[in-house]
Amino acid sequence: MNKLDVLRKDIDLLDKEICELLLNRFAVVKEIGEVKKKEGLPVTNAGREALVLEKVRAAAVNAEEKDALESVYRAVIAASKKLEE
Repeated sequence: MNKLDVLRKDIDLLDKEICELLLNRFAVVKEIGEVKKKEGLPVTNAGREALVLEKVRAAAVNAEEKDALESVYRAVIAASKKLEE
């Protein structure tokens, strides 16, 4: 197996872990949606979203990684809000 194949295998394993973690996150999101409905709270909480994005950006080392993580998390947040409805 060449180096590229090995690296792609690594990516496949990481993708599997990421999917499992996202599915766990989505399960919690659905519970949050139920709580918000019971309490009459809106799905969108701009302050919470900003805090999540701030933490995500802080996890990265350089500007490119910060931007990439923020982009991914904006998509995760958008999908999460749909699941909360």
